[in-house]
Amino acid sequence: MRKLLALISVISLLLLFWGCPNGIKKTHYNYNAYFPEQAVNLSDVNSIYDDYNSALPEYHFGKQLIFSSNRHSAGHDFDLIDDNFHATWDMEIGELKVDNSYWVVNQYITQMIAKVNWGGNEFAPYAIRFDTVINDVHKRISLLAYSTNNDSILYHEEIVYHESEDGGETGNASGPFTIANLNNNRQQYISFYGQGVRSLDLWEMNPNLFTQMYFDADDDGSADIFKIEIPDEMSFMQFLNDTIVREKNKIEELSTASDDRCPFINGNFMVFTSDRPGGYGGYDLYYSFYNGSEWGEPINFGEDINTAYDEFRPVAVQVYEFKNDLMIFSSNRSGGMGGYDLYYVGIDNIVPTVIVD
Repeated sequence: MRKLLALISVISLLLLFWGCPNGIKKTHYNYNAYFPEQAVNLSDVNSIYDDYNSALPEYHFGKQLIFSSNRHSAGHDFDLIDDNFHATWDMEIGELKVDNSYWVVNQYITQMIAKVNWGGNEFAPYAIRFDTVINDVHKRISLLAYSTNNDSILYHEEIVYHESEDGGETGNASGPFTIANLNNNRQQYISFYGQGVRSLDLWEMNPNLFTQMYFDADDDGSADIFKIEIPDEMSFMQFLNDTIVREKNKIEELSTASDDRCPFINGNFMVFTSDRPGGYGGYDLYYSFYNGSEWGEPINFGEDINTAYDEFRPVAVQVYEFKNDLMIFSSNRSGGMGGYDLYYVGIDNIVPTVIVD
């Protein structure tokens, strides 16, 4: 069962491209745009195969999703594929529409995914986009990390990235490159924390402020959440290309004798999945806050989100103009389109924009 769950490792979204309000007239009636409090199937994106959650008024919000699916192999190997998440709030009638009609086509995503899918299974994508200066030249880096067994029976982490100059979209994709500072003992679902990083959803997000890399690992028969400290003297890209296997430390306040998996961090807010006792059955989704020194007691998202089935790989983002935050996850609950499907749901405004000192 654990092997099967490892194979269904999902996405990590990231949701690389913001939409923006388009010609909004402030004469409509209902400005209070909300995502639903109960989970909704993302039916325009899902298939009859396994689709696992991504690496997220008319008010509108559009981003491209990157997620794992075995649809291309008719239920066999998992690949990373992309589609769209587009949310529109009609202020006149107070109604939300969610589909995959986002009109932006980012060629750099296609180029990166083409570098990835070359054998085996690919899971757990984590994607970020940021600006940097290399040799006095302004660069825009789009980075995609993921877990794969493409050349081994063991899963390991790899990265591909797209680099363009002057903030443009044209450029070249490079990779894949192995993240060598992780060993090959089934370590997956990487995510990053830095006290100076306000939110992944801001254009000015600076990955060089990341100080810790998080992931789940199975060292003693069950999965736990671990971290590795990023050396102060290393930039983000230097750390990812570092070949020294570094000591990892278990996050005791988040880990149990059950499986605790799929950490995803945005600001000082973490969402993850666990089959610990006290849930609603199978894997449930939990969240925790970092206070500057430790993670708080995990909180179950409750019965509007969790079911007696498995809820897996959550990601949470802020959405401009909406009154609550957005979480996307995967679940094999009844009533879906087949296997695991992607779902979206509104959560309280708990994705912080400011890190606690």
